Amino acid sequence: MSVFLLGPLLAGLAAGYLTGGRLRQLARQPLRGVWLLYAAAAGQLLGHVPPGSHLLSSAAQRWLTALVFSMVGVALLLNLARLSRPARAGVAAILAGAALNAATIVPNGHMPVSPAALGEIGAAPTDTTLDPHHTVSTGTTRMAALGDVLPMPWLNLVISVGDIVVMVGVALLIAALMHEHPPGRSRIVGALDRCRNHDQPASTS
Repeated sequence: MSVFLLGPLLAGLAAGYLTGGRLRQLARQPLRGVWLLYAAAAGQLLGHVPPGSHLLSSAAQRWLTALVFSMVGVALLLNLARLSRPARAGVAAILAGAALNAATIVPNGHMPVSPAALGEIGAAPTDTTLDPHHTVSTGTTRMAALGDVLPMPWLNLVISVGDIVVMVGVALLIAALMHEHPPGRSRIVGALDRCRNHDQPASTS
């Protein structure tokens, strides 16, 4: 799973450098609503309660997942106005991928996983519930085509179409932010340039 998470990050950094971006620009970006991302991470951890503990019911898992998606979406939208078009395209892709995943997670309470795809990676679950977030698809699963149906045997993973869209969006967003100057810094640089131009003596012929 670490490879799956690091892939978009590394791809975005590589694309940013190859197109002239710099990591320091990414580190200087002012972010709004960071607390929402922390809250979403906490909710994600809470959602990994072992199924047998019954601490969270299926309905509670469903609402918690919807809340996590919502907090991440709001955090992205709070930073949307000041972003460039490429960065906005990355945010749009992330939100679209999350919406595709939510379309099957919310009605089912879990992310459905294709039994055939599990077989492709050599997994043979004996229980319909794989973990607090995944369940094996059955004939009654809603929006099963949007679940984890794409096997990745070399990573021992099964992913969804929404996951791919999110990964592309993350890579694009990181690469774009490596080209952007923080808004405050841009205003300061512009003011300094105007001062220098004003102080230069006028040329005489």
